Amino acid sequence: MKTSLLISALLLTFSVMAQNNVHIGMSEAELQSEFKNLEQSTYENTVTYTRPDTLYGLDSEWGYKFEDHKLNWIYFMRYEDELTDANFKSYLEACEKLIKDYTRIYGVPDSIINGDKTFKDPYIERHWGYDVLEARWYDADGMKIKIRFTFMGGKGEYHFILTIDMFDKSYPYF
Repeated sequence: MKTSLLISALLLTFSVMAQNNVHIGMSEAELQSEFKNLEQSTYENTVTYTRPDTLYGLDSEWGYKFEDHKLNWIYFMRYEDELTDANFKSYLEACEKLIKDYTRIYGVPDSIINGDKTFKDPYIERHWGYDVLEARWYDADGMKIKIRFTFMGGKGEYHFILTIDMFDKSYPYF
C-alpha cells in the first residue's frame, strides 16, 4: 500500500515538474522534444497538440495551442457529469493539491478565491452552479496561471469542471 502511494506521488510530481519545462512562447519543436507521441490538430492558423495525463485521479489531457508557431495557451480540463458528493470532494481535493504543487513551483498565488466548498445536489437544492476554488498567478515566469474548480450549471445541465490555464502574462482576458 505504501509503495503504491509513493509511486503515485512520484508520478504526479514527475507530471507537474515535466509541465514546468513547458512555457509560453516556446516553439513547436521544443514541445515535441519535451513530449513524444503528441496528437496534433490544426484550425486556420493555429495548431494544437494534446497528450493524455492523470492529475490526482482525474483523467484528461494537456493541450498546447500554437499560433504562428509559438505556444500561446497551455491547458488541462476535466469535466465530470456524475454529480455525487464523493466526486465533488475528489475534485476539490485535486484542486487544492494542484494549488499546493504550483505554489511550490511559482510561489504563493496572487489571488485565491474561495467559493462554496460544499456539494449541493442541483436536483434537490436548485442552483445555477457556483465557483468552488480558484488560484491565480499573474506573473509566474512570464505566464498567467489559473487553477479553478467550478460547479457549472444551468438549464438542467450540470458538470464539475477542473481547469488549469496558462497564458502569456500580457494576456488581457484572464
